[in-house]
Amino acid sequence: MIFRRSIFRELIVNFSVVLLFMSFLLFMEKFVRLSRVVMGKGADFTDVIKVFLFLQPSFLLLSIPIAILIAVFLTYGRMSTDNEIVVLKSCGMSLWSISKPALMLSLAGFIVVLFVSVYLMPKSIVSFKKTVYEAIAKKASLVIEEETFSTVFKNMVIYIKEMPTKERFKGIFIYREGDTKEPLMIVAEEGAIQSNPKEGTINLSMRNGVIHTFGEESSSEAEFSEYNFVLTADIAPQRKLTPNEREFADLWRKKDELLPAIELNRRLALPFACLIFGLLGPALSTRIGRTGRLGSFSVSLCVLILYYILLISGEGLAKAKRLPPFWGGWLPNIVFGIIAIAIFYMAYRDWHGFRRKSRYRG
Repeated sequence: MIFRRSIFRELIVNFSVVLLFMSFLLFMEKFVRLSRVVMGKGADFTDVIKVFLFLQPSFLLLSIPIAILIAVFLTYGRMSTDNEIVVLKSCGMSLWSISKPALMLSLAGFIVVLFVSVYLMPKSIVSFKKTVYEAIAKKASLVIEEETFSTVFKNMVIYIKEMPTKERFKGIFIYREGDTKEPLMIVAEEGAIQSNPKEGTINLSMRNGVIHTFGEESSSEAEFSEYNFVLTADIAPQRKLTPNEREFADLWRKKDELLPAIELNRRLALPFACLIFGLLGPALSTRIGRTGRLGSFSVSLCVLILYYILLISGEGLAKAKRLPPFWGGWLPNIVFGIIAIAIFYMAYRDWHGFRRKSRYRG
């Protein structure tokens, strides 16, 4: 019992360190992409905190399974290096008993990730996009800089030659290209930007300009004295929710459609990675021998890379309709689940063989 408590405490410490590091790393990657949109454009401190909090659920889906696997390998790899595994074998403790702390941690991670995946993540993504878009709308004039090509707004490039004030522009050039709309180019002498954060709209009122539209077979040109143009941020909330923004019940109702079915299987499959890693880690760590922390960390990274390669490949094949959505989401779990059970069985057999030899020598 004392040994299990000691193992569990070490697992919690390693898990917490890896989880904090992964959350920070993932947030910094997102922070760099958002800095020009929100962080460096006069956003309120509360908006920054909201963005950080709303991003956490999507980070936890990746960071918790990763933290569990690395923590288990670091803990049991250290025990193997310090010969604690040999001592526990000699004392008659079973492999299952030694693995219980890792399984308890993986079960707790499974419950948390399942809750995040099924309930919390879609709400946080919608709230994140709404917060960022409202921040942009509040500081709409600050996201556009003088004599700089701005790509903050969706499918659009904006260039302003002069800015007499924060809200008034001179020498406006806009180029828009979308998937469903024809390419559009606008040139105007002057304009003013107006935003409504509550409604999430940003309007650019322009004067004395020309609109050019380009089609596959024809083009047109029209002059205007006044023209109102609606700007849409690159991460603006969409009227039609994407699959990762949909509630679980909504995905279940649309499980016969391709993209909702892929997202549904992905959300259900990811939590089980925690259980698989919790079973695989102790058994594999005891079989690879005295590798030390660096060796254990390297092995855990290899396992993670292989798992996520299978996950990404499966989802890609499912989207290309080369695999059913079920196999696209569950293939990594099935493969690594079989591997985890096989390695645990081999470790269990070697463990009992060691105990029989110890009794024979005694």
